[in-house]
Order: sequence, then C-alpha cells, then structure tokens
Amino acid sequence: MNPTSSSLEFFRWGLASMPGIIFHYAKEMDLEVDDIGLLCALFYTMERTRPLFQTGVSVGQILMHCPFITKQKLSGKLTRLAKLEIVKLEENGKGFTDKKVYFEPLMQRLDSLLRRDHPGFSSPVDNENDGNMLVLLNQYRSRIEQLELQVEEENRERIIPDLYPNGSFKKVADFIAKKTGNLLSVKMAAELKKWLEDMSFNPEFLLIMLELCFERKIYNPREITQIANQIKENSINTVEDLELFLNNYVDTDRINPARLNRFDPDIQEFGSYTGIDMTAAARKKMYYKWRYDWGFTHVMIMKAGEIMCQRTKNGGLEYIDSVLHNWLSKEIRQVDDAEKELREFKNRSKKDPAGGGGARSQTRANTAEYEIYMPPSLEEIESKV
Repeated sequence: MNPTSSSLEFFRWGLASMPGIIFHYAKEMDLEVDDIGLLCALFYTMERTRPLFQTGVSVGQILMHCPFITKQKLSGKLTRLAKLEIVKLEENGKGFTDKKVYFEPLMQRLDSLLRRDHPGFSSPVDNENDGNMLVLLNQYRSRIEQLELQVEEENRERIIPDLYPNGSFKKVADFIAKKTGNLLSVKMAAELKKWLEDMSFNPEFLLIMLELCFERKIYNPREITQIANQIKENSINTVEDLELFLNNYVDTDRINPARLNRFDPDIQEFGSYTGIDMTAAARKKMYYKWRYDWGFTHVMIMKAGEIMCQRTKNGGLEYIDSVLHNWLSKEIRQVDDAEKELREFKNRSKKDPAGGGGARSQTRANTAEYEIYMPPSLEEIESKV
C-alpha cells in the first residue's frame, strides 16, 4: 500500500465501537435505531476525549467529533434518552454546549438486565442489587400482564366488528353480562350468534326479548333459544305481540302439565348425577317447582343434589326439597353462600356433639355421616332414558 495513501489515515482516527449488549436489550429498553446511532456517537466521543472509566462527555465535544449531528436534533434525542433513563444530563454552564452527558443510568440498566438473565453474576452479599433486580422483575411482569390484557382487548375489539360491523354482537353481549352479572359464557355466546345470524333477529328486538326472559328468571341459553324459535315460527315482530306471547304461552307453559312430557336436558343431567329416575311426571313437577316457583338456578339444584348424595345413604327428592326450602327461607341463592351455610352447620355440630341426647342425638349422628357418592355408569343412565 502506498505510504501516503489516505486509507491509512482512516485507522489513525480510530473505530467507533459499541457494546453489543445494547443491541441485545434494545427492544426491552425501548431504544430505536436513531437512539442506538446517537449512543454510538456518544461512545465514539468518549473514546476520543478521555479514559473509558470517565463516562461523562460534554455536548460541545459531541458536536465537535460528530459534526453531522445538529444542535436541535441532538437536544431532542438526548431529552428522549434522559426520559428513558438511559443517560443523565447535567447543567455545567449557561449554554447548551456546556451540558454534560453521563452513561451511569445505561450501565446500571444493563447490569440489572444481565443479572436477571444470568443469575450466576449475582453476589450473595449484594443484597441491594438483588433487591433492585426483584423490583425490576416485578415491574416487567406487571408490564407483560398489562400488555397481554391490552392485546387481548384489541384483538376482541378488532374481531367482533369484522364479524358484526354494526357492533350488534358486542351490544347484546354487554347487555347480557350486565343483567346476569357474569361474563358471557361459551354456551350463551354460541346461542347469541345463532339468534343474530341463523334467526336474523334485530338487535333491538332481541334486547327486549332477553329483558322479558330475564324478568321471568329464564337464564338458560337453550331455553331462551326454544322461546326464540317459537317467536320466529309465529312471525312475532312487535313488542305488544311479544309480551302477549310470553304471558299467554310461555308463562302458562312453564306450569302446564303438557310440559312434563317433553325432554329437558337439565332434568336429564340432574337425574344422571343423583341417580334418581326423573321420568315420572311428579318428579319433574317437583324439579320445576324448585326451578320456577322457588326461583333456584339449575346450578343450585345440582348443589342440593350433591349434598343429598354426600350426607345420606338412601336420600331422595324429599331431602333435596328440605335443603332448598331451608335455603329459600334464608334467601340463599348462590353456591358460595350455600357452602358457607353448610360449613357453619358442621361447626355447630362439632361444638354440640350430644345435641341434647336421645333420638335427636342419633339423628344428628346419622346426618353427620358422609359417604363417597359414585355416579351411575353409562349403561345405567342409558337404560333410564
């Protein structure tokens, strides 16, 4: 190579080096490409001016060694890095060029990230750093959870308008959630899609229908679909006709003996779980008394059946009827409240094991016995259907 070649001069000026760890954690520290470029210029200025352990450089030195950067752009980028806690700015004079830029925040941030991902670097006696690392971990976990919720919400808001441009699904779903006090279940969502798409119900008319059903304590999606099918078959499309239909047919049908001959999946599930043959009309009538006259949900009736199976050897509908009547008198309508009442009963029994002696004591001893309930086999269930 020619000794006077300008290429040799390139190397005399030195190379601008940049710690590779910054590229690795750039996304996690919210660094953009321009930010990394500015950090490279800062490191280059530091290498040209002072020993590496002296991290601070002045704005004037940066502008001198990196003349491609304007004051305005450098001011904006330094302010951004300071807000991200990557660098620290200090006023050392009156002018902008006298400001000092320090790298300690960047080094501390990289140290925390490195210790987080490589615990072997942590010192057992470095309690302060360990505490800082735990705080940082908790902050990242909280941020990840918030971002996941945000992404989930954005996906839901994006998908629903694609399926229903007028927002009808979300409108009705929010109404159901508000009235029932629960998030939209998978079954209810499937039935709602059927009401809007297959049956082509107007959202406003559907809201009125659901309001009238909820007033009658009809919350089962399948039962609402049965009512919706009858409304569709009879071409009911006004509020007056809808109220007339519900008053004259649905309300009376719920206590009509003709209903007892229909297949009801809730009754079938109740009978399969408890092992009680529910084909008899009298037994179905008792179930409907609990469900509609007393206003218990199917879940609460199943809970009473569970208690019957656990606490009796030869129990039946009479035992369940007494449990539900007890809940009715105490206004117990939720499973959590029922379990709480059962725990209190057990505590009272433990405090008073004698219970006054005699037959009453023997009765309490019997009711305190538990046995493991074995649900009937599939063959037994099919033989009862």
